[in-house]
Amino acid sequence: MATATSPAYAAPPGAGKGAKPAPKAATTTPQVKPVDVRATTKDADAKFKAGQYAEALALYETADGAKPSPELAFAIGECQDKLLKLREAVVAYERFLAAVPAKMKDKAEATQKRVAEIKGMPGKVHLDTDPAGGAVLVDGKPFQEKSPTDLDLPPGKHTVRVELEGYEPVERDVEVAYAAKQDLAVTLEKKPEPPPPPPPPPPVAVAPKPAPPPPPPPPPPSKVPAYVTGGIAVAALGVGTGFGIAALSKSSDFKTAPTTSTADSGENAALVADMCFGIAITFGVTSAVLFLTKDPPKAAGVAAAKPAPARVSITPTPYITPQGGGAGALIRF
Repeated sequence: MATATSPAYAAPPGAGKGAKPAPKAATTTPQVKPVDVRATTKDADAKFKAGQYAEALALYETADGAKPSPELAFAIGECQDKLLKLREAVVAYERFLAAVPAKMKDKAEATQKRVAEIKGMPGKVHLDTDPAGGAVLVDGKPFQEKSPTDLDLPPGKHTVRVELEGYEPVERDVEVAYAAKQDLAVTLEKKPEPPPPPPPPPPVAVAPKPAPPPPPPPPPPSKVPAYVTGGIAVAALGVGTGFGIAALSKSSDFKTAPTTSTADSGENAALVADMCFGIAITFGVTSAVLFLTKDPPKAAGVAAAKPAPARVSITPTPYITPQGGGAGALIRF
């Protein structure tokens, strides 16, 4: 009920010191109409039966605010349950279960079951990652979908791990409440680029292989053939000289006493002397050539083969003609 007051007035001009101040204007406060709990509850019941749960919830909460009661707590819980506000419904249901009216004892058991059912519902975690496409592991177990995704997790603590190639893995601990929804945003950081490979070590200088030693000088030519041929020449010269002297002696005898025997002996001695002189000349020249001739050096770089021992082969070849005789020789070494 509003109360009337006198209007405010100003002090007359020239009011002196000690004049009374003008009274303040009176304010009127509108009186709040009290809530009719019974009527409000009746309207809320009608809305609930019509399926208008949001309107019914608002009316029940108004009535409960004016006069709280277990009955209204149960009605509020039912509306929130229908509207899928499950956590709020549990709060209202537990208020009702804390002081169940005698006339609603039949609803207590069903309400307790519903509360237990809601508290056993998983919570939903919406996982979003930047960048997307990460592999998700929950409590160490791989999740079938890649991020972003929704995770239905039982109530309690869980560890969510996100892995993506080229990025550092990220782990987050989340506390999941029953029948609750929450968002989890994860930003992945790129792995640092691997350091460049070390430069290859400098090449190791390989010392050049030493040059092979020069081949040994060829052995001097063998003097054996020269000695042999020289010896034959000397021997032939001696034999020829002996037969020559014999031939001269026979010739002198033939002049003194010519006989056929003396002539034949002189001719044979002269023939042998000629042959020996021919052999001596041939082998003498050969021996001189072998003494004075040297083998030319072999080509450089070719290893000299071990020389085989020299084999000297001498084949004398005498010959006789009507005018005289002689001898030749074939020497191989």
